[in-house]
Amino acid sequence: MELSDTVQPILLRVDKEDPAAHTDAVAAAAVACVLAFARRESDEQWADWMAGRFTKTVRRAGPKPFAKLTADAPSGTVVVGKAAAAAFEPQRYEDMPRALRSLQVSGTQLPAGAPVAARPGSPLIVLNQELKMSTGKAAAQAAHALLAWYLELGPEEAAAFAANPDAAATEVPAARFGELRLGRGAGPLIVDAGLTEIDPGSATAFVTAAELPVPRG
Repeated sequence: MELSDTVQPILLRVDKEDPAAHTDAVAAAAVACVLAFARRESDEQWADWMAGRFTKTVRRAGPKPFAKLTADAPSGTVVVGKAAAAAFEPQRYEDMPRALRSLQVSGTQLPAGAPVAARPGSPLIVLNQELKMSTGKAAAQAAHALLAWYLELGPEEAAAFAANPDAAATEVPAARFGELRLGRGAGPLIVDAGLTEIDPGSATAFVTAAELPVPRG
């Protein structure tokens, strides 16, 4: 990735003493990504990013720096279970505030835990368990999937989601991932470019209906 490319920063709150569940953090990051876009005041900072790969950088911070850095985040703070996330407008790496740019990217891995279920009818982000993605990588893929799903909504549906956002995430074995992908209501399939962690061309995530019976793997 060139330094001049725009990237959307997403920040996860990571409390080492009381960690959130992996999939809750993934869902929170995805919702934050969408809300930052839905609440945008101008398309100018989003245009180039939307025309590209929707590149995201998911970083982690402890509770105190998270609160300080996300006070003005356009997404607000999204809470799912014990997880919290916030997202910002796309920007160049060199324009990112130093305090945010200096935060860790790689190695973010939260425990499986007991995930929070989405309300019936809310989007469920389905992730390919076979890829063994870290929390940070899974969060970026989930954010891509939920945004792709959101962009296909009609104006009224999009406004309703932004007003009352809710989503959950689950990881399922590859065979089940493929089955659900063919089901009714599945959103766009996300295929990774292979820049980090996994091979290029790997199918990582998509959104489907929360009421479908999805095993937790």
